[in-house]
Amino acid sequence: MGRRARAWTDTARMWHALGDGRPTFAALRRVEKEAPQEVRRPALRALTSALLYGPGRIQGLREFAVRTGALT
Repeated sequence: MGRRARAWTDTARMWHALGDGRPTFAALRRVEKEAPQEVRRPALRALTSALLYGPGRIQGLREFAVRTGALT
């Protein structure tokens, strides 16, 4: 994994820990842009699922979840 993808992964985890779904999803999309294979890892698929089944709706999240294997 590249440095940028790692930084965006850490950023996504931080926003998720703070309970803010929109910037979490934005960071996950940046991970996908930097290293598409990384968002298919189990930990990031679990993070995507947590967003998907959490409160609120985030535009584009369902498509992202299907594309990355978090939702089949």
